[in-house]
Amino acid sequence: MPDKQQTKLDKLAKLQEKYIALLPEKLSVIHQLWLDIKQDRKNEARIHKFTRLVHSIAGSAGTFGFAQMGSTCRKLENTLNQLQEKVTLSRAEQANIDNVLTEIDGLVERGPDVKQYAISEPMTRSDLSTADDQARLIYVVEDDELLTDEIATQLKHFGFQVIVFHDATQAMAAIEKHIPSAMILDIQLPEGDLAGPELASQFNDFSDKRIPLIFMSTRDDWNARLAVVRAGGDAYFTKPIDFTELLDRLDLLINDSNVEPYRILVVDDMEILAEHYATSLRNVGMVVEIVSDPTTIFNVIAEFKPELILMDIYMPECSGLEAAKVIRQKEELISVPIVFLSTEKDIQQQQSALQIGGDDFLQKPVADDRLIAGVNVRVERFRKLRSLMQRDSLTGLLNHVTIKLHLESEIIRSLRQQSTLVFAMLDIDKFKLVNDSYGHQAGDRVIKSLSRLLLRRLRKSDVVGRYGGEEFAIVLLDTNTQAATEILNDIREQFTKITHQTEDTQFTCSFSAGLATLPPITEINQLIYAADQALYMAKESGRNRICISENKEAAD
Repeated sequence: MPDKQQTKLDKLAKLQEKYIALLPEKLSVIHQLWLDIKQDRKNEARIHKFTRLVHSIAGSAGTFGFAQMGSTCRKLENTLNQLQEKVTLSRAEQANIDNVLTEIDGLVERGPDVKQYAISEPMTRSDLSTADDQARLIYVVEDDELLTDEIATQLKHFGFQVIVFHDATQAMAAIEKHIPSAMILDIQLPEGDLAGPELASQFNDFSDKRIPLIFMSTRDDWNARLAVVRAGGDAYFTKPIDFTELLDRLDLLINDSNVEPYRILVVDDMEILAEHYATSLRNVGMVVEIVSDPTTIFNVIAEFKPELILMDIYMPECSGLEAAKVIRQKEELISVPIVFLSTEKDIQQQQSALQIGGDDFLQKPVADDRLIAGVNVRVERFRKLRSLMQRDSLTGLLNHVTIKLHLESEIIRSLRQQSTLVFAMLDIDKFKLVNDSYGHQAGDRVIKSLSRLLLRRLRKSDVVGRYGGEEFAIVLLDTNTQAATEILNDIREQFTKITHQTEDTQFTCSFSAGLATLPPITEINQLIYAADQALYMAKESGRNRICISENKEAAD
C-alpha cells in the first residue's frame, strides 16, 4: 500500500483509539447520572444530561467501529424519550435500563466491531501514478515532425508539458515508466495504418489507470473512426488541427489539478466526531474547518468561505436547526448548502429540518463513503449554480457585475492591510476585423484562447473577468505596477504567438492593456476610469502594448 494511503488510514485509526480511550469516562458519568435519577426522578437537568450523553454515543459509536453499541444506545434513547413524561418509573422499566447499560459496558469491553478503515478513493499501481508536478503532462505520438513541433508549441503556451514520440515503440516504452495526463495520437504511424489505435489498445491492456486519448488523422472514413472507438478514444480530430478546439477538449477531459478543493465547514459540539468527519473529507482532498461552538460560526464563515456546512442537529447550547435559521438570515449565505447530521429516523422530523433551510439529511452513523458522496454532490451542484450566476458563459471567467464586486472588496481589503493592488483592462486588437474576416465563431475562439491563457499564467489569487465583448478585467493582488507590467507583457507576447485556425487559413491576434494602481487611487470608479484611459492610450499609441495610468490625471 502506498505511504500516502497508509497515512490516511493511520489518522482514522488514531481517532478510533482516542474515542475508545474516552468511552470509560463517558460511561462512568452515564452510570452515575442513572443512579442519581433513580433516587430523584424530578431533576430535569440531570435527566436531560443523561439523555444527551446516550444520544451522543448513539450518534458517534458507529462512526468509530462500534455499530452494535450505537444501535443499542439508539434503542435506549428511544426508551428514555418514551419515559420522559413519567414522574416515576416501574421496577421493570428501571431494570430494563439497567440491563441495557450493562450490555453497553460489555460492548465497550469487547472492543470495536470494525478495526480497519478503508479509503474511499480507488487504489492504483504506485509505479503508474501521475505525480503532482506532472499533472498536465501530454504525450504526443506523431511521425510528422513539423506538426509535433507546432502542437508542442501551442500547448506549452497554456501550461502543458509536452513530450513527443515519433513512433509507437518509443511511446510504449515511456508509458511503462510514467503515465501522462492525456495522449494525442495519429492513427497512422511508422508501424502501420492503424498503429495509433493499436498502441492505445496495448496501453489499456497494460494499465489499470484510465487516461484520455485524443486521435488525429487525415482520414475521415468509417473504419478509422471505428478503430478509434474500439481503442477507447475520447476524441477524433481531422487535420489540419484546430488548436482552440483541441485545447477545449483537453480541458474537458483532463481532471485539472488547478481545480480548487471543496471547502467544508463541520459544526458539531462533539469534537472527536467532527475530527473524524474532517479527516475522512480531507483524505479525499477537501479543505475542512471545524466549529464546536455555533456562536462563533459567522467569524469562521467570513474568513473560511465554506461551500457546504455539515452540521449536527442536536447541540446543547444552540441546536443545528436554530443555527441554520440564523445563518439563513444573512442574504449572502442563503445559497450555501447545509447538510444536517442526526440519529433522527422520523421522516416528518427530517422534512421539518429541511424546510427551515437545510439541503440534505444524513442519518448517524454516517459511513465515510456516503458522507463523501453526499458532500461531493451538494458542493458540485452549488458550484454549478454559483457559476451560472457569476460567470460568463463563453469563457467561464467572472462576468461584468461579479468582477466589479470583487474589485470593490479587494480595494477594501488592500486599504485595510495597507497593501498594493493593480487593476488592468485588456482589449483584443482589431477584433471587429477578426469577426468580419473569419466569422464570429472564430472570434469566440480567440476570446476563449485569451481567457484560457490568462487563467494559466496568472496566480490563483488574482481575479480575472470578461468585462464585455472582447474586453477583459484583471485584479492583481499585492502587486506593484512594475511586476504587473512585466507579467502582462509576457502574456501579451505569448498571445501573439498563438495560432488560430479557420477552414482555409491561420491567423494570430494581439491585445492592448491599461493599468491603474492602488495607491494612489483608492476609489473603485476612479480606478476603473484610470485603467480605461490607459487602455485608450495603448490603442492610440499603436496597439499591442501596455500603458500605465498617469495617476495625477486619474485622481483629479
